[in-house]
Amino acid sequence: MGEKRKSRRLPYRKRIRLGKENPTYMGYAVNISERGLEIEARNIFPAGTGIVISFQDESDPGKDGEEIRVNAVVKWCTRLVGRLSGKMGVEIADDSVEIVKNIYKDKINKLIKE
Repeated sequence: MGEKRKSRRLPYRKRIRLGKENPTYMGYAVNISERGLEIEARNIFPAGTGIVISFQDESDPGKDGEEIRVNAVVKWCTRLVGRLSGKMGVEIADDSVEIVKNIYKDKINKLIKE
């Protein structure tokens, strides 16, 4: 099966909270694309599940680590063999996509400057 992603994944290690209605479980975003995140967490959800993700964004110094909340849908999930955690790929919902696109663009700009 061919690659469906329209933008490449970039490393993005960020501690997050996630959950179905409220972000109550801890996890880590491990990479980011324009419309999605790959997440590693103990509490993973099946494909098709709508979730809420919250995290602090330090990319804009003027916002002082403001909490960001985005809605997403789990596209795939897998439990890691021999570990308590698993991974999920999530697609950011349309109402939250601009937030993630801006973080993604900021990440690319920082990589270009390095």
